[in-house]
Amino acid sequence: MAKFEEAENRLFNIKICLKCNARNPTNARVCRKCGHKGLRYKAKEPRG
Repeated sequence: MAKFEEAENRLFNIKICLKCNARNPTNARVCRKCGHKGLRYKAKEPRG
């Protein structure tokens, strides 16, 4: 995790497209790049 709350918000409060992996704002309904509706929040903890 980031040291500062502002940095953490900037890094983790985004949505990722499941199709093209583009970064999108949190209020996005569809991907800005490809128009896909499948978006997820960026993972806050590393996997595995």
